[in-house]
Amino acid sequence: MIEHLSVSRAAYFYRRKKRLSNAAISALFRALRSNASTPSKNLFRVDRVVLRHSKYSAICFSFEHSPAFLDSEAKAIERVFGFLLIVEKGDFVAVLKSGLDLPSTFKSKYLDKVGSERVERAIARQDAVFEKLRLKNMSTSKFALRSKTLEASDLVNAVATSSASRFAPQGYSVRRPDAIYSATPSTGRISIRADRAGYEEIVLWAGQVMDLLAADSGETSAFIRNFARPIDLSAIPSDVRPTYVAIDVPSLASVLFEVEGRTVRLVRQNQGGFVEMTKVEIDPILEDLDRSFPVHPEQKQNHIVHPDDRARIGSIKVGKTRISLQGFTLPSIASIFVEDAALPVGTDADRRPLTRYLDREDFFTVLFSDFALAYIDGSLYRDEALLGAGANFLRHLQAAPPLAQATSEKGAFAGGQEAFDDTSVFRTIVDHIAHDADVLLCDDLGDEWADFIGISTATRPEMVSFYHAKHGARSLSAAAFHDSVGQAIKNLGRMALPPEAMPAKYASWETPYRSAGAVTAIPRMIRGGGRLEIEHKIQEVRSAPDLLKRVFIVTSSLSRAQVETAFTAAATGEPPSAHFVQLYWLLMSYFSACAEIGAVGYVVCQP
Repeated sequence: MIEHLSVSRAAYFYRRKKRLSNAAISALFRALRSNASTPSKNLFRVDRVVLRHSKYSAICFSFEHSPAFLDSEAKAIERVFGFLLIVEKGDFVAVLKSGLDLPSTFKSKYLDKVGSERVERAIARQDAVFEKLRLKNMSTSKFALRSKTLEASDLVNAVATSSASRFAPQGYSVRRPDAIYSATPSTGRISIRADRAGYEEIVLWAGQVMDLLAADSGETSAFIRNFARPIDLSAIPSDVRPTYVAIDVPSLASVLFEVEGRTVRLVRQNQGGFVEMTKVEIDPILEDLDRSFPVHPEQKQNHIVHPDDRARIGSIKVGKTRISLQGFTLPSIASIFVEDAALPVGTDADRRPLTRYLDREDFFTVLFSDFALAYIDGSLYRDEALLGAGANFLRHLQAAPPLAQATSEKGAFAGGQEAFDDTSVFRTIVDHIAHDADVLLCDDLGDEWADFIGISTATRPEMVSFYHAKHGARSLSAAAFHDSVGQAIKNLGRMALPPEAMPAKYASWETPYRSAGAVTAIPRMIRGGGRLEIEHKIQEVRSAPDLLKRVFIVTSSLSRAQVETAFTAAATGEPPSAHFVQLYWLLMSYFSACAEIGAVGYVVCQP
């Protein structure tokens, strides 16, 4: 009866973990029948028959099933047919199914996931024309666009790739000379658009796809390479080893010190009990953790060593599904534990050592001898931009020499003061960064959209610009940027200057700047005239069809030359620091979020 099988060319493809046998297939089919309710006799059953260079096994029978649209109290039963077809070829297995599914025990014993890169190399080839693409944003910000689906006859000509490196393809449809393929790399599902086919055609087609998956050569489409792709840990080449580990100190500090929503606390052992640690006690621990720890390979082990004395302080284990931080310890955290903040101090029976908490929450970054790889937030990513001297990244960095003399973000304030301090980042924005804005408004404090909002009506196109100020010691760490990036992304929707929100804004801008209890004479409507004139100009730019939106993070804590040097060193073989990689990913998330709403993001920093 198998000659009556007629199905679409759509299958789930797996890498074979363990060789299948006649006994394994027989046990699988018995399990399928035993798990079904009152199964009928088999309509057909075939065990490991050879066809060309493939082997196929199949089973089909009917069983009782409750309709999905009725609850159990209806006591309604329908009889449905299910089938399962397994095709084996080389190291791969294809599964076609309807109504029946592989037991989890069978999957875990015999099957493994096909790597996303292998699926892309097989399906998203150089000659592929992309017609549909499902994307997921790699940013963890709750304000960023989470996902999107793009469709066109040729996406290469319809999609701007300026923010592509922050999105990971989840599935796609491509038009190739031989067929129109669809693939979902995360599940291994591959299909082609074609008429339904009989079992022999299906077996031969599945074998052809498995040949494509088995090929170790072939070039992936240049279009898909624009996107940063989460990749399987199995895709790490055998000669690539971890090189550095960095603890995600900003994330740890955030969960410990957030006033609202704090879920955990740090405690230390004291005379047989536990006492809660204060911020004064925690700060030195965070400082001790806030560094890059080298990883030294030794045989099959990846030992983490202390950067000062090279003593072993833990190890990195690269597993099949995640990388774990094993046995990591420093003297400063040896007796520190994490407790549930909702319970009284010392009563949490599930308290765990801080080192185990860091591992469980994926509060660490791992870099590799292949600089395009980075393990961040529990996932492995590949980004070729790190190898290209960061040309695209550097286009978003602007140097402003006055920031080298900045000593504070806002400066000090006194009653009657008429301008921001000369050595403040605020003053640099007013005098230098926002020089092309004929309307400049100080929006700091209160319902803040940005520290400054600039309107440029004399330029073509007209522009609206949001400026976010930040001061700090110069470094290549991401820590100084978390707040600024979060604030910038959060307020991207406000760049449309929504009419319903403007009356309250105009009223606040008419008052002088206040800070630290001082009422200054610094106007918040710095340039552009009075309220009526500014209202008219804002209305004018809001309706402009070609309005250009710009977002600036203006900071004294970064040097463009330092960033360029780090990219150049990475391109010539010197591994970047883990903190620099964190900075790179954070700012790329910011640039991408701006691009998604039609804005351009910049970082203005020291030369």
